Amino acid sequence: MKVGILWRKFRNVEQQMKFTPDEVYDDAYEEAYHHFCALKEAGYDVAMIEWKKDPIETYEDIKKNNVDIIFNASSLREVAFLETFEIPYVGSGLDLVSLNKATRKELVAYNELPTPKFTVAKSSDKIPEIDLEYPLFVKPIEGRGSAGIDEENIIYKYEQLPKVVDKITKKLGQAALIEEFIEGREITVGIIGYHNPKVLPIVEIQYNSAKTNTFQHKMYDNEIIKCPAEFPKEVENNIKDIALKIYKILNAKDYARIDMIVGKDNVPYFLEINTYAGLTMESRKSEEGKIEVHHGYMGYSAKAAGMDAPEFLSTILESAIERYNCLTSN
Repeated sequence: MKVGILWRKFRNVEQQMKFTPDEVYDDAYEEAYHHFCALKEAGYDVAMIEWKKDPIETYEDIKKNNVDIIFNASSLREVAFLETFEIPYVGSGLDLVSLNKATRKELVAYNELPTPKFTVAKSSDKIPEIDLEYPLFVKPIEGRGSAGIDEENIIYKYEQLPKVVDKITKKLGQAALIEEFIEGREITVGIIGYHNPKVLPIVEIQYNSAKTNTFQHKMYDNEIIKCPAEFPKEVENNIKDIALKIYKILNAKDYARIDMIVGKDNVPYFLEINTYAGLTMESRKSEEGKIEVHHGYMGYSAKAAGMDAPEFLSTILESAIERYNCLTSN
């Protein structure tokens, strides 16, 4: 079994570069190399595969390396490429990856699971009538890595809204998702597997001198991480149960992270699902103090579950291998 670790320059920060190009760092290679080393230690034959602008070059590189399955696909374009060329890969398929955050929330709400009420604006002069309770929170409908998120995204009155909608729609070229801002505890729940998915310990994300998880707060590892998060057992079980239901409803595969806010009523409100969740289990800075590798939230969960990097990454990989074996045997 030959595993190709796919990596693409600036994959985690390409959206934020449109806002603060001088404040981003590219850890795409280092992240992929973390996965390479872990899977190699787990006993797999592994190769690093760089995504090229011309997909045919990427395809030729995959074939030249005799790769059987791809790990670390990180965008809709990459997943579509792998599907087109019928190359097995780890992670969720086009049925989920192609859906924006609003559609995912609609599916969750349709299944009577809690998520903040929301609307969508395509521009500042086309904001729908706001039938939502303030404060509101505004974010890109297809955002990633907290791109474009800072404290001005929390909206306390309508007059603040057009400016933030403009920031997202004009700089990112995306619609803006406007949802009710739930005050409470921010958590994320990692899940691995497909046929028998396993819920990992809950991660709670607390802020250092911030009101929300901004790009700088998240990607520079400035958060206060509590894992496992401390909740009464009944609340913890309900969080995990709802997270698992969402994972299955959205047909996530092999791994994903469910972001939630636990309100003052102890209800876990679904925010979004991360199909390209960070899996790194370390945070590293250079001698100059610049961050080189960002610690993934699922990495914290895996550690709390007693897993090291080889076990964690190989468990995710083996889920995909099992899926494809089932498909070929049916």
